[in-house]
Amino acid sequence: MKRRQKNQTIVSLVFLVTLLVFGVLHMIIPEQEVSEDEGRLLSHFPKLSYADALTGEQAVKIEKWYNDQFPFRNLFIRSGKGFRALAYPNMNPDGMAIQLIPDEEGVVPDPEQDPELDPKPTDPLPSGTTDPSQTETEPAPTDPPTPPPLDPIDDIVSTKQLLFINKRAMERYYGNEDKLKAYAKRLNDLDTKLGSGVQLYSLIAPTAIELYAPDEHHSGYSSQIMCIGIVRDNLDANIKSVEAYEALLYHRDQYIYYRTDHHWTGLGAYYGYTAFCESAGLEPVALSDMEHYEIEGTYLGSLYRVSKNEMLQNNPDTTEGWRPNATYTATAWDNSEMTVTYQIRLNDERSKGSNSYLNFSGGDRALLKIVTDHSIGRKVLVIKDSFGNALVPYLANHFDEVYVVDPRYYVRSLNTLVKENGITDVLVLNYMFGTSNATWLSGFDLIAK
Repeated sequence: MKRRQKNQTIVSLVFLVTLLVFGVLHMIIPEQEVSEDEGRLLSHFPKLSYADALTGEQAVKIEKWYNDQFPFRNLFIRSGKGFRALAYPNMNPDGMAIQLIPDEEGVVPDPEQDPELDPKPTDPLPSGTTDPSQTETEPAPTDPPTPPPLDPIDDIVSTKQLLFINKRAMERYYGNEDKLKAYAKRLNDLDTKLGSGVQLYSLIAPTAIELYAPDEHHSGYSSQIMCIGIVRDNLDANIKSVEAYEALLYHRDQYIYYRTDHHWTGLGAYYGYTAFCESAGLEPVALSDMEHYEIEGTYLGSLYRVSKNEMLQNNPDTTEGWRPNATYTATAWDNSEMTVTYQIRLNDERSKGSNSYLNFSGGDRALLKIVTDHSIGRKVLVIKDSFGNALVPYLANHFDEVYVVDPRYYVRSLNTLVKENGITDVLVLNYMFGTSNATWLSGFDLIAK
C-alpha cells in the first residue's frame, strides 16, 4: 500500500514539474511567426477585452495561442508525421490519402487495361466505303500541337511515395472514379444553390509527375488528364471547366513546378491564371507588364521535408513572382471564429527560405478579402486548397474584389458570402489530391449547404 502511494506521489510530482517547466518555457521562449511544417501563420497572444471574457471568446483565443506557441511544437509535429509515415505508409506529405485501385489479388491494374476508362473503339467502316459525314470540301484535319519534349533522364529513383527524376521529386497519384464523380456532384450542387446570376468555374491542377515523368510513370488511370476528364464530363453544362492542365503541359519546359515541393511556382500559377481568364472572358496581363521579383534560391519544400533526400537538399528551389497591376488592400482572417483580422501584403518578398511559398498571399486561412481600385463590376470568390495561394494575386489585375476561402478553416455559408457581397464569379481551385481529401471535402460540404 505504501509503495502504491509512493508511486502515485512520484507520478504526480513528475506531472506537476513537467507542467511547471513547460509553463515557464512557454513564457520565455520567443513567439514564432510561421509554422514551416504546416505552411501557415501562427497565433499570437490576444488582446484582452472584457467583452471577450464575458462571452468566453477570450479563453478560445488564449487556447489557440497556447496551442500554436507550445514549446518545441515543431519537434512534436515532425515526430507525429514520422509515426504516421510508419503506421500509414500510403499517405502523401500533406496527409491526403493516396487512393490505390488494386485488383482482387492486390495489384494495381495497368491503366492501359482498364475497360471502363479506355476509349471505346469505333466500328470500322466496310471496305471501300467512306464516312458520309466527311465531304470533299472539308479541310484536312490539322495535327494538334505537341508539348515541349522532356529532358533526357539522367537519374531516376522510385519509392512508394515519390518519384525522383533529374533532381526533381514528384508525388504519385492514383485516382478513384467514384470520388472524382462525387467531387463533380459537389460542384453541381453548389452551382444550383448559387443560382443563375453567379458563374461557377472548376480548376484542377495536375501534380508534377503528370508533366515531367515518362508515360510509364504516369499515375491515376491512363493519366491525370483522364481523371480531370472524369470531373469535367460529370459537371453540369453551365459550369465552366478551366483548361489549366493544357496550359501547363505546353509550358513544361519552363520553371512551372518546384523541384522540392508539391506546389506549382509563381510561373505555373500564372499559366493557370491565363487559362482561367480564357474561361472568364478576361484578357490576361502579360508577364512583361507586371513587376517581377525573385527570392533567394534556398527553398526546400514539402517533398524535401517528407523525404529528407540529399539530392533535393543540394538543389533548393528559387521562388519568383509578379505583382498585380492594382492598388489594393488585403485583409485576412486566420481562424474559423473570424476574430483575428489584420492587413497583409501580396507578393511579400520577406517570406524567404522554407517559408518562400507563403510570399504570394500568405498561408492557408479562413478568409482573405482583397479590395482593388478596379471597377469592372465583377467580384470573384476563390474556394481553394494551397495551390490557390499562388494564383490569387493575379486575379487582383481584374476584379473589383477578390474573396479567398479555404474550407478547412472557413465555417460560414458560401451562399451567404456570395449574396451579401455581390460576388459574380466563383472559382473552385484544387490540385489532384484535393479532389479526394477528406478534410477539405468535409469542410466544403459544411459551408456549401
